[in-house]
Amino acid sequence: MDILLKNFIDGLESLPDKPHVDELKQYAVKMNGVQLPIEKYVSFSDHGYKRNIIYASSKCEVTVICYNKGQYTPIHDHGSSVGITIIQGGTMTEKLFSKQPTGMISPSLTSRYHTGEFACVHLTTIHRVSNVHTAGLVTLNIYFPPLTLMNLYNLKNTQVEKWVADYSHREGAGKCQKS
Repeated sequence: MDILLKNFIDGLESLPDKPHVDELKQYAVKMNGVQLPIEKYVSFSDHGYKRNIIYASSKCEVTVICYNKGQYTPIHDHGSSVGITIIQGGTMTEKLFSKQPTGMISPSLTSRYHTGEFACVHLTTIHRVSNVHTAGLVTLNIYFPPLTLMNLYNLKNTQVEKWVADYSHREGAGKCQKS
């Protein structure tokens, strides 16, 4: 692993177990997280966006996610994880959703983030990330604690599926389970 990336990760490990997203963002700015040497972790798939795990411990996870044009995540939350997304290349479109008293979700806000910008993931964040632009999208994602469980939502009913991380594959493939 490159020394700059190793130093960045060592610094993340020295942060509190449950840092606030603003603290993560300040750390990433201070350590120039936009310029980290992640090229060897950039890998796209024609079958959907691709998670490429750089590092995962019991405390945090650092993952590069790559999207070709037209690729997107399911509508999801991040379970008990908070984090930041650093746009390394391309433009990320994020659609936020709000949970209604009925248990249904509805779109609430759409934002675009460009290379060098940061998006925050709070405990209450429900969103869909997509690449609706012509160039590939590469993001560097930092999660505290590691992303082990996500709830997957839909716009048709209140059914929620569970995505469970599978760290035995370095690409970070997950498994869906109906609940």
